[in-house]
Amino acid sequence: MSNKPLEDGRGKQNQQSANKDVDDVVRDLHLTKNERKELHGLLKEDYLGYQEILTRAKERFPKRHIEYKNEEKDRW
Repeated sequence: MSNKPLEDGRGKQNQQSANKDVDDVVRDLHLTKNERKELHGLLKEDYLGYQEILTRAKERFPKRHIEYKNEEKDRW
């Protein structure tokens, strides 16, 4: 893995830290298992931090969560 700096000058984190941040975003946005897989596909091997992962997830997935207890609920 390359530790090339991100656009804002920060370095990428390692895979273990990135996986924890993905888990946190999945939990915080109530993503489904399929959405989690899709998020991993979007990120590929870009080991981004929590805020970057959160931003990408919010851009990709709708704000309303239709699988929440048979009703719609805001994810964030």
